[in-house]
Amino acid sequence: MSIFKNNLIVGIASGLVAVVIAPVLIPALKKSGRPLAKSLVKGGVMLYDKGRQAVADAGEVIEDVIAEVQAETYEKQMMAAASVHQVATQESGGNGLDAGAERRGATLAPREEGEAL
Repeated sequence: MSIFKNNLIVGIASGLVAVVIAPVLIPALKKSGRPLAKSLVKGGVMLYDKGRQAVADAGEVIEDVIAEVQAETYEKQMMAAASVHQVATQESGGNGLDAGAERRGATLAPREEGEAL
């Protein structure tokens, strides 16, 4: 501030004004300060609650998206498994054995009593 620079009289005058006004200004600030502080705290609490609710809502949306992705992944895995089973059934001639089991000589014949697995 160039007004106060190298000007002793202006500096002293502004200091005296502050000393005279302070006793009048401080009680007024005390009276209005508490309601002002209370309203600021109230606004902060309301803002915090709204922020917390927004985060909770976002969390629910994320959980829903994750559940949808998991369901789609499970569905694709089941479709792939069914497709593999269908191909294996067609290759084995529809007897329920996979093609590799048939080539290894596996059969669907029932086991005799006492026969080893």
